[in-house]
Amino acid sequence: MQEIAVYIRSRCKFGDQVVSYATLSQLKHWWPQARLRVVAQHAVSHYYCSLPWVDEFVQAETLVEAVRAMPTRADLAVSLHHTSERYALVNLLRRPKLRLGFRNRRLLDCCWTHAHDKDINEYIALANLLLLNTYRPVAPEEASRRCFEQIAAQAVPQPAPADIVMIPGGGDGEFKRWGVANFLALADSLKSRLGGDARFSFVLGPAEAAEVGALQALRRPDFELIVGRSIPELASLMLNARLVVANDCGPSHIGQGVCVPYVGVFNEANPEWFWARPYSAAVYPENGVVDIQRVSPARVADACLRVLSSVRPY
Repeated sequence: MQEIAVYIRSRCKFGDQVVSYATLSQLKHWWPQARLRVVAQHAVSHYYCSLPWVDEFVQAETLVEAVRAMPTRADLAVSLHHTSERYALVNLLRRPKLRLGFRNRRLLDCCWTHAHDKDINEYIALANLLLLNTYRPVAPEEASRRCFEQIAAQAVPQPAPADIVMIPGGGDGEFKRWGVANFLALADSLKSRLGGDARFSFVLGPAEAAEVGALQALRRPDFELIVGRSIPELASLMLNARLVVANDCGPSHIGQGVCVPYVGVFNEANPEWFWARPYSAAVYPENGVVDIQRVSPARVADACLRVLSSVRPY
C-alpha cells in the first residue's frame, strides 16, 4: 500500500473534522509506510496538517480539482461523503485499486469495491470506522482511543488530567447551549452525590468570553477553566477523565472519542452526533419538545451516575 486518498465531508465545522480522525489513524495503523493524502473542499488544512498520520492536504473546490487530487496510481481511496455523486465519479475516472464509500441509494453506488450502508442514526465517527471494517476488521473503540492517545502525545506541555470535564460551548448557536447556570447546578448536584473531592474542568473557546467571565467571578477552588487550548491538549485532558459532560459541539467529539464515561446534552435527539454505548447517555427534552433549556440538571445528573456505574473498556 503506497498511496491513500481520503475525501472528507464537505463541511467546515470543527466537529465535522474531528469525527474523521480515527479513520485516518486506523489507515496509517494498517499501512504506516503509505502516503496519506486528505482532500477537502474547504480551507480546513489547520485541522489536519498537524496530525501524525497525514502526509499531505489538498483543497479541491471543483470536480476537476477533486479528480486531480487523486494520485495517479492510488492504491486506496476512501470517500466519507454520502450525499454527492461527485466522489463516486472521481473514483470511476481515476480507478484506484480499492474504493471505499457509503451506499446511499445513489446511481453511482456501484462504483465502490467496499461499501457501508449509510444510516443517519449512526454516529458519524463510528460509521466512518465501519466503512473501513468492510475491507478489514476494525475494533471501533480501540481505534478511536488509540487515535486520541496519539494526538494527546503531541501536547507540550502535557496538561494535568481532569476529573470531571464540562463543555458548555456550542459553536452552531444558542439553541445548542445548555447554559452556564445549568452546568453549575449540575456540578453542585454531582459534588453532593460523588463527594466533596470532585473537581470540574470547564472547556471553553474564544467565543465563550461571557461564560469565562461568569465562571471566573465565582472563584471556586474546585473549578478550573480550560480556555482556547489545542486539540492535543484537550485530548490529553480528557483521556483519563472520570466523566465528560458536553453540549453538542466540536470538543464533544474528543470527549466521545477518548472512550470515557460521557453524557451529551442536546436540544433534540441527534444520533448522528452521539456515540451510543453502555457508558454514554444522551439527554434531550421529552415529548418531542425542541428546546435544550427544557432539560433539567436533575435528569443530566441521573444520567451521569448511570454512565459512571456502567462497565467501560478504559
